[in-house]
Amino acid sequence: MTARRRSAAERSSAVFDSLRALLLEHPWGEVTLEAVARDAGVSRQTLYNAFGSRNGLAQAYTEALADALCDVIEETLAAYPDDAATGLEQALLVYLETSVADPLIQRVRAGEAHHDLVRIVTTDAGPLLVRVAGRLEAAVAAAWPQVPADRVALLGRVVARLALSYVSMPPEYDESPAALAAGLAAVLTP
Repeated sequence: MTARRRSAAERSSAVFDSLRALLLEHPWGEVTLEAVARDAGVSRQTLYNAFGSRNGLAQAYTEALADALCDVIEETLAAYPDDAATGLEQALLVYLETSVADPLIQRVRAGEAHHDLVRIVTTDAGPLLVRVAGRLEAAVAAAWPQVPADRVALLGRVVARLALSYVSMPPEYDESPAALAAGLAAVLTP
């Protein structure tokens, strides 16, 4: 299938896959839009039209990664409709284990990221926090309709902030991710 015949979602997916693969091999400073475009099978102009800049591409990739993690968290919470503590613990564990595997997150954590990347998850994280908190609120409300709406909203916002803080400053793993998830769930379960 040519790039022209691919849908916008398919092109974005190919671009994000290409970016991820390049980040596994190169630091952010060496990843060019030209290389991403070539590897994704699209033109560089297509990338500029879709994302505007390398920073725009990083922002879109971050949002797509956040959405993918929220999808997994939503599925995990839904699997425990009668056990909020276990559901939240498992969702947090999935997040902790999955997020560390992403190369962009690895670059931020290792201090190898350009300041533009770090800003996406720190000082410029407002839109991302709103997006993730909304997704988490909807997931909690769907999984546990008995939880009052004000608690659902608070839980969504708190977990979104915690999750984002673990991107830029990972927890010390003196304890395992499983133990951390269990501790957080014990404190946060509605």
